[in-house]
Amino acid sequence: MLRMRVGLSLPIDVMPQHLLFRHIGPKRPVSAGLLISTAIALSLSGCALPSSGPSAKQVIEQRKTETRTNYAMVDVNNAVLSYAATRPRESLINRFGAGPRTSDLRIAVGDVVGVNLWEAPPGSLFGGSITSSGLQQSTGGSTAIPPQTVSGDRTIAVPYAGRITVAGRTPSEVERQIAAALEGKAVQPQALVTIQRSTANSVTVTGEVASGARISLSGAGERVLDAIASSGGIRAAASESIIRLTRNGTTARIPFDVLIENPAENIRLKSGDLITVVREPRTILVLGAAGRNAEIPFEASRISMADALAKAAGLNDNRADANGVFVLRYELSSVARRFLAAGNPLLNSGEYVPVVYRFNMKDTSTLLAMQRFEMQPRDVIYIANASGAEWQKVMAIFQGIASPAMSATSIGISAAAVGK
Repeated sequence: MLRMRVGLSLPIDVMPQHLLFRHIGPKRPVSAGLLISTAIALSLSGCALPSSGPSAKQVIEQRKTETRTNYAMVDVNNAVLSYAATRPRESLINRFGAGPRTSDLRIAVGDVVGVNLWEAPPGSLFGGSITSSGLQQSTGGSTAIPPQTVSGDRTIAVPYAGRITVAGRTPSEVERQIAAALEGKAVQPQALVTIQRSTANSVTVTGEVASGARISLSGAGERVLDAIASSGGIRAAASESIIRLTRNGTTARIPFDVLIENPAENIRLKSGDLITVVREPRTILVLGAAGRNAEIPFEASRISMADALAKAAGLNDNRADANGVFVLRYELSSVARRFLAAGNPLLNSGEYVPVVYRFNMKDTSTLLAMQRFEMQPRDVIYIANASGAEWQKVMAIFQGIASPAMSATSIGISAAAVGK
């Protein structure tokens, strides 16, 4: 609060205006500039201007302190863009491979197995017909054994062959085993073994799908999308869905829309795989002197810096510093070491390195580079205030303080003139 004494016992903020101007006298009116200057000085002492964040200069200066380096500062140019283009992408095929083209399903305890047996004529063990005279005519034929569950001793029963061990073997291996057991009992015996239902040869699909289920695998070589489709498809938007595949204790993840766009990522499944669909919206935060501060969602598999700024209504013409546009990111160390000096201590901080990318929006080449700079989920775009914006705030405060003083001066001068 402004409290200035002018030779009287009352402070100026409580002194009646006619006493103030009577003391000063008509020939010595208070200068409006003097009152404004005094008000400015007093109002700015001990108070700070409001701000949406650090200035561009402060961002640069705060990069390093006497004891540590807080983050790396990188000016975006063609070299940085070429390094960023080599960043490793989330991939299923890179982690697990495409999978075998042929099925290698093995029978397990608890599976339901069907067996069909054949023999060549004139064999009568598995086929024949009765003539009109009542005699059996051997024509050879086939017999279908009712489906049976593999027992705990890992076997199934086959007529004339006894108990056959099947668990841990493929259907083709069991077929040869049955045929060998029937040699000498049937004429050129043949067997066909099928897995009709399996709990071991299956994959589990859970998470944000229409209906979580255990999907039995067949010899067709089912893929990731086949299992998801069998579960009714995903429930969330494609741009918000993440596919996690867990195999033998190892997990890899990939955005669903990337899986759709890259058929090679739709790898074949193996028994015991776990597919989890997770709803994970990918977003970017835009803060500071933007047209609007917002959380920008990924509406496509990829979004550029230019796309993100456009969705945030660009830079605020009245506030933004075109030299102070930054992207704050925890960058993969494998990418950061390509454009940071070898001795940078941040490279030893772990898998991720704090990096601040700086864009000079006054440079036309930077505007072109923005179209190639790919944003990553959880990136933060920060636009610093221009120094002129700070002076605008100062002048707004000055105007709010000076207007009453100017009015008081005008009234005093008018009263003095009337007093003459």
